Amino acid sequence: MLNNPARLAEFESASLAADNLSLTQKYRILDGLYEEARHLGHFNQRDMLDGIEDDIRLAALLKRHVPIPDRTNRPRS
Repeated sequence: MLNNPARLAEFESASLAADNLSLTQKYRILDGLYEEARHLGHFNQRDMLDGIEDDIRLAALLKRHVPIPDRTNRPRS
């Protein structure tokens, strides 16, 4: 939960202003992180969709049976 949304917005603005990487550099970083994750066994191409049916079934059950919280009476931070 955010305790200070204004501070987060300030951080995001400063972070975007300080970002001086080109799009190519950003994609190289992303590709490197992806390759590292694959090397560590996080992504396995043949198992990408393994168990997707269970995930879809669980999402449908949660959507049906878990009530959406009322956000109108939430205290503001």
